[in-house]
Amino acid sequence: MAITGVPERLDLDYLAREVLHAFLQGDPIPLRTNEIRERVAHLRLSSAELRALLLNMPDKFFQEERRWQPLYRKAHRNAPVLAMIERIVRAVGAPVPHTAIALELGERYRRSYEYYETILPQMARASETLFVTSDNRIGLREWLFVPDWIEPHPYEWERAEERERAVHDALFYNDLKWDEVERYVQLGQGLDWTRAEAALAFLQKLGEPVPNRVVGFLGWYFTLDPDPRWVFPYDGVALYEAILHSPDWVWGGDGQWYPAAVVTRWLDEARAQVQEWLQEMPAEETQPLELREDEVEQIVAELLKTQGIARASKLLEEMFEVTPKSRTFREDLDTLVSALWSDGRLRWFGFDRFGRDADIPEYVLSVPSVFEFPLLPDLRNEEGEPYDVLIDPEGYPKSLRDEVRDPRAQDVLDEETPAYPDQIPDHVRIVLRQPHKDLGTIPMCQIPLGFLPDEPPLQQLTFLDENDCAYEVWLNHETRLIYGLFDKFAELEPISGAIFVLERTEQPDVYRFRYTGEVDPLLAISASRYERLLNLQAHADTLSTYHLLIELMRDHPRGADFLTLHNELNIIRRTKRECTASVLSAYPCFELHRGSPVWHLKEEDIGKPITKKARSYLLG
Repeated sequence: MAITGVPERLDLDYLAREVLHAFLQGDPIPLRTNEIRERVAHLRLSSAELRALLLNMPDKFFQEERRWQPLYRKAHRNAPVLAMIERIVRAVGAPVPHTAIALELGERYRRSYEYYETILPQMARASETLFVTSDNRIGLREWLFVPDWIEPHPYEWERAEERERAVHDALFYNDLKWDEVERYVQLGQGLDWTRAEAALAFLQKLGEPVPNRVVGFLGWYFTLDPDPRWVFPYDGVALYEAILHSPDWVWGGDGQWYPAAVVTRWLDEARAQVQEWLQEMPAEETQPLELREDEVEQIVAELLKTQGIARASKLLEEMFEVTPKSRTFREDLDTLVSALWSDGRLRWFGFDRFGRDADIPEYVLSVPSVFEFPLLPDLRNEEGEPYDVLIDPEGYPKSLRDEVRDPRAQDVLDEETPAYPDQIPDHVRIVLRQPHKDLGTIPMCQIPLGFLPDEPPLQQLTFLDENDCAYEVWLNHETRLIYGLFDKFAELEPISGAIFVLERTEQPDVYRFRYTGEVDPLLAISASRYERLLNLQAHADTLSTYHLLIELMRDHPRGADFLTLHNELNIIRRTKRECTASVLSAYPCFELHRGSPVWHLKEEDIGKPITKKARSYLLG
């Protein structure tokens, strides 16, 4: 009773039918797994599961260059049109809209879609192997009960035995037997089979799977009278269509109608089989990724509508089934990144990251105002000379010239011209100063060129801390700052001087950012000392750098290093290195003992003018 050549498993046949419908949506082009998955989202299959299904149904699908196509397209270019139509419908296993077939034929035979859309219904009606419903869905006549071979004239319809002989002949030509239909004949009595709705009423009365040929036979059998030599009211297509449009029944690949509730079981059983196939998946294909123009357009258009930074590596996995474990991952990632970069509508944020200008936090585009250097108060001595002087670095003590260039002394807007080191290290030491701790920033002056990517000027990086917590930070080469560590620094107890180690990883945009638990003794500031500095800050507008340094050094009776004094001075008021170093070098009250980096205050020399040597190095 089953249709010849149908799949043994109805569950897989139904799943394959749903996937084939994905290929019949839109232009008949090869599809990637992710594109199919989007079109059959209701099946709830992952890309890997869908790929396992496609690979294990070679009678339905085939793969070329990482794209999938239905096997029915693999036919000779000169195949007759009717044969091609039948091939498509047979592959799907259910009626197919004529518009979908018209697209397939237009692509294959290089004729307009409109041409085939117009002629397909007529072709199906005239065909011996096809039928067409009232809404122009095309199916196979073999699904129907076809009594066309029973000519009314050879039978003497007035005689009961002749009518019985005609019935048995009709059953024979449709691969049925009276024993198989007799029970259904009893159940079908009393229905008005001249109306197509009788087929649906019969199925609802029966409540179990039934072959469509049986339904068609009943429609023919109960409309044999009056004498079919004059009237032949049977319409197998109308009976089929009445059930097809009902949400209560589903067409099976074996030519039977099933209650719609069976679909849930079919899908569950099919997914279980797919899971088994997934465990036996072959190695992934190694051919390099090739992108169609429409694919790039689709990706870019989608990202332009999506908030946040997108990762090309994630797109590779989601859309093209390419994971970091894939043999062609690096090459394919370069292909996708180049395509997105060349398109120009998205902004590149380093490595594989893309987004829109709207995805950039406004605060990462400028240097915070707290890092700007205020004008110093114009305070002068009795001779009318300014207290704060600048001298040429040649006038600094030799040890101070080196300390001024120490990365810990430098800061944003006050740093040496960066240069590439002879060898780029694998890790760098970063000492956190105020106000970077409060702002969650890192000055680039503590990181050598080449350690972080040089391009693009603005990029996003991932920092992983000692607990593997990830921080998405922004690096701006133009402002010379790294932003985005506010939450991390808020946990720190040290006010200043916390030591971190920044390490490179195998991932170009991922870095380890580990807090060592140590504090640099030259930059450490206790809570009480910080309060003292804030008190001085309240009077900073009335004090010169010279007087502030005197106040600071009085709190360091044993002396203090340049880094300590400069760090504390910058908490009171932003001060450039050249100003701190010049004042320390110019006045006799600030003394540097031979062979020591520690500065001492000579109280007896406070108020004396700058030294004769320093005067020779005055600038401006």
